[in-house]
Amino acid sequence: MTQEILIQNLLEKGVSRVIDREHMEKQLTSGKKLRIKFGIDPTAPVVHIGHAVPILKLRAFQELGHQIVLIIGDATAQVGDTSDKDAERPMLKREETRKNAENYLAQFGKILDLEKLEVHYNSEWMDTTNFNTVGELAKNFSVAEMLDRDNFSKRYNGGIRISLQEFLYPIMQGWDSVQVKADVELGGNDQYFNLLAGRTLQEAYGQEKQDIMMFNLIEGTDGRKMSKTYKNFIGLSDTPNQMFVKIMEIKDELILPYFVHCTTLLLSEIEPYKARLLSDENPKYIKMDLAHIIVSLYHGEAAAIAGKMYFEKVLTDGIVPSEDEIEKIYLSVSEMELWNILKELKFCATTGDVRNALSGGSVRVNGTVVSDAKMTIFLSSEKGTLVQMGKKKFRNIFAK
Repeated sequence: MTQEILIQNLLEKGVSRVIDREHMEKQLTSGKKLRIKFGIDPTAPVVHIGHAVPILKLRAFQELGHQIVLIIGDATAQVGDTSDKDAERPMLKREETRKNAENYLAQFGKILDLEKLEVHYNSEWMDTTNFNTVGELAKNFSVAEMLDRDNFSKRYNGGIRISLQEFLYPIMQGWDSVQVKADVELGGNDQYFNLLAGRTLQEAYGQEKQDIMMFNLIEGTDGRKMSKTYKNFIGLSDTPNQMFVKIMEIKDELILPYFVHCTTLLLSEIEPYKARLLSDENPKYIKMDLAHIIVSLYHGEAAAIAGKMYFEKVLTDGIVPSEDEIEKIYLSVSEMELWNILKELKFCATTGDVRNALSGGSVRVNGTVVSDAKMTIFLSSEKGTLVQMGKKKFRNIFAK
């Protein structure tokens, strides 16, 4: 494989926007070892394959010999990024962010060569940045620019509170770029303003402005943006069997985007799957190939084969997975009506979906078919309640 092909795949596969594309291409072909920055806030201990989209791109940069600079945002996580949120985020304690970060590197190690990784916690410089410096940084941005952000604009016009602290987040992210002298920063489309902040502050501090590479946010198993909040994610720490089954739950229209964003295949290697999707072939079999490729990436070939066998056994024979293979869900209530639980678990999106599922006999609670939508389910913090819909969807529910 020529370097030219690898660079074109790097710049095009799954990439929604590059700033500045021409400059980055020159940098990549110059032979210079670039510093590629990616930051992630440890707001929860889980890393999912949506987070892994830019991580896979980091792997491609790493394979081309560039230096990956990973920033664990233990300081920024305390402030909270509201780029894709319609309200303030609760502040986390430093101890929480550090605890959440413990598993991050182990999970990233499934994709990246950790020995070649440069890792920073941004509290290294945030904790020593004084108020005078914050003022110097802040003067590079106007209130109008902040309010021009789509989510801030909607909240401001809707009379929803925006704290001054939220304005600090993009400044903090941009300060990270200055501190590590980033040549390139990666992030989702929702990070556009924050990524530009890095360019603004680097220019103010006499550094060359970083290039930016952005990605579309992928959808989860329920068709919404993959999120820990929505509980629709496929976790890197999921078992091979869990991962295989969850991938099989995605909508058919997500098969191609998952091939593009969630695998290491080149664009040319994805074309045959695209052709199969356009043919009369049952999408299930293409999705099974997708699941095999993704599970192999994180768990190895043998685990992917076992995951496929497990899926086929669950689907064909109707067996109930073992307890450690069923995702555990914790709810802040001790009782809830069944219809509400089915929505909470994302098994059903509407009341009509609930009605159809119950009338079709596809819902079981602790192995028993149920049909009463208003049936009260009592939850325990010690013993889980097994809720099943169809042959593939299982969740074990506990009270917090």
